[in-house]
Amino acid sequence: MRVNIPTVLLTRKGYSLVSFNFTKTIIKRYHGIPFLNLYQKVTGHPISDDIMPTLKRRHPNLDRISQEQIEYVLQILNKFGITALEACHNPHVFSMNVISMENYGDILKECGFIKIKPEYIIRYHTIVRSRTIAYLKKEGLLRQDLNLEEVLQNCFLDWPKNQKPLNEFSDSTTSILTVRTSVLEKYLQLRLSVTKDEFEKFCKNYLPLRHRPMCDISEALNIAQNEIKFDVDSIRRNGFIISSDPTNTKLILENVKTLAGYDIREAIRIEPAILKNNYNSLLEIKNTLQAYGISEEAQRHCLRAYCMCPQTIQERLEQLKDLKEYQILSTNPRVLSLVVHKRKMMSRLEKIQSAKKQCYSLNHLVSSTKAFNNYINSFGSKVWSKDIAVLISSCIQAKKVKNHESSATNKENEQSKLRKAIVQQLKRHKYWLHSSLYIINENLQYLNEIFYGDVIVNNCQILLYPLTEIKQYLEFFLMKRNHNKAKNIVVELDGGYNNLNYSDLTDDQILSLVLYEIEKRYHFSGDGIWSKQDGVKTESPNLSQQMMHH
Repeated sequence: MRVNIPTVLLTRKGYSLVSFNFTKTIIKRYHGIPFLNLYQKVTGHPISDDIMPTLKRRHPNLDRISQEQIEYVLQILNKFGITALEACHNPHVFSMNVISMENYGDILKECGFIKIKPEYIIRYHTIVRSRTIAYLKKEGLLRQDLNLEEVLQNCFLDWPKNQKPLNEFSDSTTSILTVRTSVLEKYLQLRLSVTKDEFEKFCKNYLPLRHRPMCDISEALNIAQNEIKFDVDSIRRNGFIISSDPTNTKLILENVKTLAGYDIREAIRIEPAILKNNYNSLLEIKNTLQAYGISEEAQRHCLRAYCMCPQTIQERLEQLKDLKEYQILSTNPRVLSLVVHKRKMMSRLEKIQSAKKQCYSLNHLVSSTKAFNNYINSFGSKVWSKDIAVLISSCIQAKKVKNHESSATNKENEQSKLRKAIVQQLKRHKYWLHSSLYIINENLQYLNEIFYGDVIVNNCQILLYPLTEIKQYLEFFLMKRNHNKAKNIVVELDGGYNNLNYSDLTDDQILSLVLYEIEKRYHFSGDGIWSKQDGVKTESPNLSQQMMHH
């Protein structure tokens, strides 16, 4: 807005005052709304107050568009010869998804549009779906002599000339989308041997495919096959690879060197959906997992976590870290599946508690609905053997390798051997799969303060029994060995101990004696693990209470 204001300027010249009249220009600026400032800058005048309500009603997001977004949109539009002035007269372009907007412009350019205007990009779907080629030629959008099918086939430089049959579509009855779809199907059939049914499934399940520029599709396939080394079958199984954004893929390969210890290319081959995420999100997720102590081994078991939103990963890890069940399973190599399937896991934990099931496994929490229903409806409950072995090995491993370093591969090999040894020991107890992870974890926390790993492994059946009974006998034998006075420890032993020299007992022997005394009470039947099972639930607070503060 320009306002003429008569002003007197006083200057000193010698001893006299001289006055001048001049016009002062004031420009009205909309400091909080970058689009309005842009409009005024390129048109030379502000948007009138009469038009403003209509503009806000038609484009409610305009006042939330940042200066950076505006500059990015203008940069894309400039690629198609669209000026800032033209954009301001078609403000909807600033509210569009920038990736879609660029794709639409590229497609119109590929189709041979004489000039690309903002309104063509805005009405892209109407133009390519509902307008015949004859109509577009009549309106001057396409050249009269244009053969669209031939033009689109030439976009694929690797398409042999002698294998380009034309359907000879009629311009008067055919739309751009029909021709594009036909050309794309032929190309994928030639390059990947895609069947008609597969192509229809791709178009149905991967909506961007039919609205991705041909040059992008060709480049995406080149990167997938030549750089990432996908085979044809993998691409056909994961059709979204065909419609992936090649620019984003190149940024991932350039900026993300490794994921979960894998080279980024190998990680993508294992979990192709990683291509759906952008490289910044991948790096953010990687840092978050590292901050929460999720090992690379655990990440390798669930690369799907890298397909999620980084904020979601952060929020779920923060919510789960105080959950007792998650803490017990946190050392499991498959722990990330609890994060990915958090909602399912929480729902199933509640059902397990309601059914008064005292044993659960990670597999129960993330398995198929059919497998979980079989578990929840069956009599009794069992723990997954791997979960027990992993819990024990991971808890005592820290003690075992605390004072020396080894490579990640060596550590994994050591863990694998240790788990096998633990399972072999536990298998000697016929009810070993019926002891709750709560009890095993509680016993581990207690025994780890007293003994080293090998001692616990050699007597790991003791972990299946209630802590109260273990403590009773263990404290008694330790007191005897160390010649300390008993503090309210009452243990009845048979006469076989009368001539025993307690001072010579090793840690291994003490744990063996504790296990012997516990099992002897139940005639070595193994029934001792049931003695405190009813109290297991009290060790895990109600789920709603654990999650209340979240």
